[in-house]
This record gives sequence, C-alpha cells and structure tokens, in this order.
Amino acid sequence: MQRIKKSAINPSARIYIAGHGGLVGSALVRALRGAGFRNLVLRSHRELDLTNQLVVAQFFAQESPEYVFLAAARVGGILANGTYPADFIDQNLAIQSNVIQQAQRTGVRRLLFLGSSCIYPEDCPQPIKEKYLLTGPLEPTNRP
Repeated sequence: MQRIKKSAINPSARIYIAGHGGLVGSALVRALRGAGFRNLVLRSHRELDLTNQLVVAQFFAQESPEYVFLAAARVGGILANGTYPADFIDQNLAIQSNVIQQAQRTGVRRLLFLGSSCIYPEDCPQPIKEKYLLTGPLEPTNRP
C-alpha cells in the first residue's frame, strides 16, 4: 500500500473508514495510524447499518467526517454469490449510494470509493499471475 502523506490530509482531520474491519479497510486503518492520523471514525456493521439511509444520514450529521474511505461491502464466496446474487448487489448498491450521497450532502472534502470483485478468468492458469487478470470470461457468480 502506498504511503499516506500527511501533507495531503490534515493529521487532525476526522476520517471515516467504512468497512474498517475488512481486508482493505483494516489495511487503511493501519496505514493511517502508522502515518500519525488519530482522529479515525470507525463503526462496525452492528453499530452502523450502511444500508439504512436514515441511519447513515444521522451518522454523517453527528460525526461530520471530513474525509471518507468507502471500503464497506457485503461479501461472500462463490457459493454465496451464486445463491444470493440479487441480495449482494442490492445491499452493496444501497451502501454505496447512502455513503456517497451523505458525503456529498454534508460537505465531505474527499471520498475515496474502493470497489472490488474477482477479476481473474474462470479458467485461469495456476498459479495466478497479475497478467492473467481480466483476460477472459469472469467467474459467473461475479456477474451481479
């Protein structure tokens, strides 16, 4: 992960990391803390349901973050993705829409939206190399 420059963001700024408990979000927290940022706003899914528009609006009004890193999503493996494709896309779109909308409405200075999916081909040679990414049809359960 690239080093975070303090000069780009005031070290005392309120920074909200949505999805701080996940793989990418937790790496962001470590990088920010390592760079000296201490005013991080962190809420678990149990504390803040990002699919609930009213709750997200109240959170942004109360916490007033200046910067937002959006790394939150409902995730699953191949079986879960194939079994509940509409649920995954519905919940992830709600999370994204609610956070981006409230960030704009409350005057967040910057928002970084991080999205990901399995981007390796369905029949990818093993071991997987970076050059194989997006070189063929994707795993079908990632279509939504």
